[in-house]
Amino acid sequence: MRWLPQKRWKRIVFLFLLVFLLSTVAVLAYVGYAINTDVISEVEIINSAGSKAALIIYHPGLTSFIKDVAYAFGEGLVSSGWRVEITTASFEAPIDLNGYDLLVLGTPVYGFRVTPTIERHLERMGDLKGIDTVAILTAAGSIGDSASMIEEVVVDSNGTFLKAVILYSMAPNQDDASAMFLAEQAAKSIP
Repeated sequence: MRWLPQKRWKRIVFLFLLVFLLSTVAVLAYVGYAINTDVISEVEIINSAGSKAALIIYHPGLTSFIKDVAYAFGEGLVSSGWRVEITTASFEAPIDLNGYDLLVLGTPVYGFRVTPTIERHLERMGDLKGIDTVAILTAAGSIGDSASMIEEVVVDSNGTFLKAVILYSMAPNQDDASAMFLAEQAAKSIP
C-alpha cells in the first residue's frame, strides 16, 4: 500500500476523495444509461370511443414527472373527446401513424437537450406525413433551446409542429400553476 499517503489525516482525506470520485462516476454512469435507454411499456388506451385519435409517446426520464405530465395532457385531450393511446418511446412503440390525428412527444430535458430515445423514435417513424405534432418538454428549471431543436426535427421529418408545452418541476410555471393543470389546459386548446 505504498500508494496511500503516510500520515493518517492525509490517508483519510485521500480515501474520502476517492470514495467521492467513485460515487460521482457511478451516479453519472447511471444517469447516462437511464436517459439513453428505451423503456418498453404497453400501449394504454384512454377513451376508446373518442372521435379523433392521439398518440402520446414519452420517455420516462429519472422521475415520474414527465409521465404524470403526459397523462395529464392525455386527460385534457380525453375531456375534449379524443381517443388517446399512450406509451413510452421504444422499439415496440407504434411507428405507423395512419389512423392518428395528433402525435405528442414528451421528453425531459437534460443538459439542454431532449432525450436521445425520443430522437431515435422519430427516426424509426421516418416520414411523419404532415401529422400535427406537439412536444411536451419538462425540466427542473431551464430547457435552453430544446424547443426549437425538437421543432426542427419534427419539421425535417415532414411533421406539422403545433407547439411546445414547457413545464418545470422546480422553477415556477406560468402563473405559478401546477404542471399537471397546465398540461391538461394545453391539451384542451388543441383543435
